[in-house]
Amino acid sequence: MKLQLSYSGKKTHLTFGNETVEVKPYQVVLWVSISVRDLLAWDPRIPRFPALLDPGNNHNFSITEEQLVKWAGIQPELLEEQRKLQEKGTKVPVRAAALWLHAKEPFRLTMAEGIAVYPTNGPRLPLLGLRALTQNKLRALFHADQMRVIIRTAPNWYWPF
Repeated sequence: MKLQLSYSGKKTHLTFGNETVEVKPYQVVLWVSISVRDLLAWDPRIPRFPALLDPGNNHNFSITEEQLVKWAGIQPELLEEQRKLQEKGTKVPVRAAALWLHAKEPFRLTMAEGIAVYPTNGPRLPLLGLRALTQNKLRALFHADQMRVIIRTAPNWYWPF
């Protein structure tokens, strides 16, 4: 899997479905889908929606309940609650799910530690954190001079000797 993303130094807007969201300068947008954890093969009926690559996010993936319902089409109760995390005095459910990263073909990310689903006061846009990249052994290369990011799986090395 190889995904090439670009970003801008200016505020932009992104329209998908009936939604328009603001993308702030230097935010890297990628397209994702969420499914139940047990779904191993891609189902093209699953909606895709924008998320931000956020290497500073301490969790795999963060989304609000409203975004989960409205954009992913999933009621939070359909995703098994694994635990709760404490953030700024709020208990945030961590739910079992699979996350699909959209490249040429959707790529399933394993979310062994679940996704954080904020009941209120969550991220403005869903966030894909560094932990998800790390746990899925992905590589991220920032070409800041070209305002682009490449996310890819590690190459399979062949050593002929």
